[in-house]
Amino acid sequence: MCGIMGSVGTRSAKNIVYTGLKRQEYRGYDSAGIAVMDATVRSTKAVGDTSNLDMGSLPEDPTVGIGHTRWATHGKPTVANAHPHTFGNVTLVHNGIIENFEDLKKLITASKLKSQTDSEVLAGVIDHFYTGKTSLQEALNKALLLVKGTFGLLVISPKVPNQIIAARRGSPVVIGIDDDQYYIASDPNAIVDYTDKVIYLEDDQVAVITTESINIYDLQFNGQDVSVTKLDGIEQQALLGHFGSYLEKEIFEQPTALQNVMRGRVSSDGSIVLGGPSISMVEMEAINRIVIIGCGSAYYAGFYAKYKLEEMLGISVNVEHASEFRYRYGAYTPEKTLAIFMSQSGETADTLASLKEAKRRKIKTMGVVNSVGSTLAREVDHGGIYLHAGVETSVASTKAFTSMVTALLMLGGFMANKLGMNATIMRDLAHELLGLEAEISATLELKPQIDALAKKLSHFHDWFFLGRGELYPVALEGALKISEVAYAHAQAFPTGEMKHGPISLIDKDHLTVMLLPEDELLYEKGISSLQEIKARNGNVCTISTRPKPNGSDYHIQISHLGPYTDGLIMNTCLQLLALGVATEKGVNIDRPRNLAKSVTVE
Repeated sequence: MCGIMGSVGTRSAKNIVYTGLKRQEYRGYDSAGIAVMDATVRSTKAVGDTSNLDMGSLPEDPTVGIGHTRWATHGKPTVANAHPHTFGNVTLVHNGIIENFEDLKKLITASKLKSQTDSEVLAGVIDHFYTGKTSLQEALNKALLLVKGTFGLLVISPKVPNQIIAARRGSPVVIGIDDDQYYIASDPNAIVDYTDKVIYLEDDQVAVITTESINIYDLQFNGQDVSVTKLDGIEQQALLGHFGSYLEKEIFEQPTALQNVMRGRVSSDGSIVLGGPSISMVEMEAINRIVIIGCGSAYYAGFYAKYKLEEMLGISVNVEHASEFRYRYGAYTPEKTLAIFMSQSGETADTLASLKEAKRRKIKTMGVVNSVGSTLAREVDHGGIYLHAGVETSVASTKAFTSMVTALLMLGGFMANKLGMNATIMRDLAHELLGLEAEISATLELKPQIDALAKKLSHFHDWFFLGRGELYPVALEGALKISEVAYAHAQAFPTGEMKHGPISLIDKDHLTVMLLPEDELLYEKGISSLQEIKARNGNVCTISTRPKPNGSDYHIQISHLGPYTDGLIMNTCLQLLALGVATEKGVNIDRPRNLAKSVTVE
């Protein structure tokens, strides 16, 4: 959350910075600002997204500029709280949180602060150390050695008019390199139009960037090796075309995303081959527990896979919220545990902190991530699986969720085969996965039917989502989607838990979405729960591979592919339903209030 962009070189900076911020608005859109610099610093700031900036007020000549799109942490979305912040001779943009900002205030004249932000305090502390005998880099290093918290930081000063200093701890910073030009951003997608050569800053590294050179140091001024990486798999953000929102576009990109995640990995002969995981047979044979760690949709994707991985591998699979795992002790035997970290961006703060904690405990770590070159992808010990799902611009995750579940199922089949388990497991899974693209495509053709249903359901404010087995995590994901994009109050429960409390809320104004499985026994139990809801005047929408059951008020019928993937087909229906309800309500579908795509603060 929050996006930073900088440009230094021979080209006019303001439009480069503006374009880079536009590409990162999914990270935050409460307010925005840009500063350009030659002999002086000139800036424009606004509440709302970048389209509200007065770009005409910025001169064309300056070739140094920084900008920021904000997701509010300290202080409400106001012009005063928008970045860049200037204190004395220092101007900066900052992602992250300075946890000890109140203590740092004691070093500066707090009455000069113009905002409520921790970021402006940091600008003041850098300015405090920036005296006639101290360089800007020295002042920055002194300040950062005092900081507790996280930062992705760009700093400029008119006293050194051809220079930007970047620094990172816990919040991503990538530097793009071109002839006589450097670009600095939170996200490589912001600079992919300009260059495919990048440097990723590591924690507690500082990059001093001028029109002629780039040098990287640690906080003790030790020079650091510069490793230039070529961007692969980063695609230019396509136009919306005929789609009404990026959420809709990305829902409809799921068949292509499935092609990409399975390409070269799942074959028509029933084999699954993965080159990303780097774990030896000896290590694999020792594993008796898998723990999957993620946040939001990534957590639910791991929860879905848990049911099937336990079936395939015959071992215990735990799923942990990253925000909880890092703070509690789990009785995991390091040499017998594989921790799989899930993140679309690869930069989620809680997930990265949990990765660090797992490595401290010497647990084997692996990643499932969409963003090539992200921090998570670089820091896991045993490789993992790139999703190659393409850019997700809408805040609500869709194709990444589907791809994550698919990747974990592939990993399960791959491991089961390697460990000499029943060979039919991998073959059945492979054939089912290869059929998923066509079934998702067929489900997307239900959009007109689901849109019509959404019009009938959009007035409901209170929703329950119910499912059994791997359909329970699908229910959780469905509740999350309707909450995120349509602002309805939604909760999910295992179907069997309905009568253990939640049923007290059922009345004529309440809607329950029930996911009914193909399995005969569990289907019948689901029908019993449906009748219990109807007996209390509740409204029920069912999704099933079978025709509309007696008592159901609304129904969506899907085709039956198999036990591994039926839940993903149902999930596509829930995505379309959330999209339809949000459209009917006329809300901002791609940028839900109070949310950001990449959560890089705790």
